[in-house]
Amino acid sequence: MNVLIVDDEEDIGLMVSMFLKKKGISVDYADRITKAKNMIQAHAYEVYFLDLNLPDGTGFDLVDDIRNASVGAKVVIISAYDGVVETRRAAEMNIDHFIKKPFTKKQIIDAVNA
Repeated sequence: MNVLIVDDEEDIGLMVSMFLKKKGISVDYADRITKAKNMIQAHAYEVYFLDLNLPDGTGFDLVDDIRNASVGAKVVIISAYDGVVETRRAAEMNIDHFIKKPFTKKQIIDAVNA
């Protein structure tokens, strides 16, 4: 399984990567939408973990690119923003999981396995 994590907080990216790598999952990391778009075009991933608050946009900005490049891929939002607007938009975009920061290792692994 291949996973892409898009989060501008390097500590979060490293922590989620560590959780997943211990389960034998291949992980790539991007800290910007621009970098993530290039990675999405170059490689198909089965699961995408997206932060909402990025320096050059939001994780929602990547969903169309993901859906076009990786049909059937799972999209997971990891964000401190979990208000009505964000959760409604996630539902409208058919996001598979919405995990609120701070999160647990179990939430990350469960999102991949679900």
